Amino acid sequence: MAEQQPPRPKIHSVKPKGSSDNKKVELKRVVMVKAIVTQAFKDNLVRELDRAIKNMDDQVARMESQSKVFLEDLKSKGLMQKAAGIRSQLENERARQGQAKSDLTMKIQEANNLTIGSEFVQGPLEGPVNVAIGDNLYKKVGGAEIIVKDGIIQDIRGVA
Repeated sequence: MAEQQPPRPKIHSVKPKGSSDNKKVELKRVVMVKAIVTQAFKDNLVRELDRAIKNMDDQVARMESQSKVFLEDLKSKGLMQKAAGIRSQLENERARQGQAKSDLTMKIQEANNLTIGSEFVQGPLEGPVNVAIGDNLYKKVGGAEIIVKDGIIQDIRGVA
């Protein structure tokens, strides 16, 4: 005798509430963060840039110290061609670090010249946004800004 299987449950299609126009998807969008310039903001920005220059100077000093020992070791082993190549790489790195330090010094001057009350672009953040059928995609994903003053959000712009 064949074994009887239990009856299968009925399958019901489940539709989202409302119509099929309720389809949504979450996207990532870029949100620009801008700071309202205050004296505290300027002081903090200059302090961060000064710290970056100090870190760079420390890194260059370590590189110089380590490379001196390494080059002397290569010379003592008679590897003059390799030492010349390393010396060339060091010169390139010194030039690159010097340019980066010059850029940071220029940014410090710019930070000191910022006008109190103006807006300074701090940079982008990524944030989620829900979009659905019928939404204007360009308004939903573009142009969002968060305005902060001394770390406190003052305004959110361009949010559809």
